[in-house]
Amino acid sequence: MEIRTLRYLMAVAQEGSISNAAASLHMTQPTLSRQLSALEDEMGCSLFTRTYKGMELNDNGARLLRYAETIIELTEKAENDLSSNEGSVKGSVYIGAGESVNMRYVSEAIQLTLKRFPEVDFQLFSGTSVDLMDGMARGTYDFLLECELKEHVDMNVLALPVLDRWGVMTLRGSRLSTLESVRPTDLVGEPLLMARQAMKTGMLNKWAGKVANDLDIRIMYSLPLNAMLLARAGAGTLLTYEGLFETGSDTELTFVPLEPELTSRQGIIWRKGLLSKQATAFLDALQECLIKT
Repeated sequence: MEIRTLRYLMAVAQEGSISNAAASLHMTQPTLSRQLSALEDEMGCSLFTRTYKGMELNDNGARLLRYAETIIELTEKAENDLSSNEGSVKGSVYIGAGESVNMRYVSEAIQLTLKRFPEVDFQLFSGTSVDLMDGMARGTYDFLLECELKEHVDMNVLALPVLDRWGVMTLRGSRLSTLESVRPTDLVGEPLLMARQAMKTGMLNKWAGKVANDLDIRIMYSLPLNAMLLARAGAGTLLTYEGLFETGSDTELTFVPLEPELTSRQGIIWRKGLLSKQATAFLDALQECLIKT
């Protein structure tokens, strides 16, 4: 199985037909068809469903595509890391990140790195820490901004200084918006938008205590931006970190903290072992930015 053949698989998946894929790859349709047939022979199974509209990946093809994307991503990352000249600092730094106000320290470190090393660039991937952890384990990312930071035997861990405070984003003028803080019993009967990751860790259920089973969780979300738009439209009360969105007097939503107070520690993790020169430059810049705080 060759890298170029996996690229052919990805092209057909993206373009939806042999002819369109062949055009995007600057090769003839018969040549591409032969290469894909050879790949199916090598895998020992069919990878596509042929329809009058073109070709679609079947279940086998979809599974192989996930591997292909990872293999090609890591291949490109390796080429990028190894192509720089001895002593030079250039290439990409790959960062996976959940959403936290601590992202400001990452942003400052990125700016400082770019100022020092103009040939460095950054690839940012947003998602929940749970979703991004698979990519971190595979080596897709150099660093992960992990929300709900925990210890990792095979990872270096650098805690970030700001504790994210939990609260509710609620429509201005609502019952909850008039409170100084929100207790678990205040949420009973309210339609809620809940973070999927927080539900998986059980932290919000633990905070809610005896009324946890009485909470009306209408919508589960991964990242809070879409959830905020739903809350603004009146779909429910959003449980999220403070500071992710504007809540000034001219906005439709306001933030009310939870009581008892609930906070989360975030941090940067990276694999133990050798970092690329550009990743090391970013880490040095981040540590400098943290010392200044």
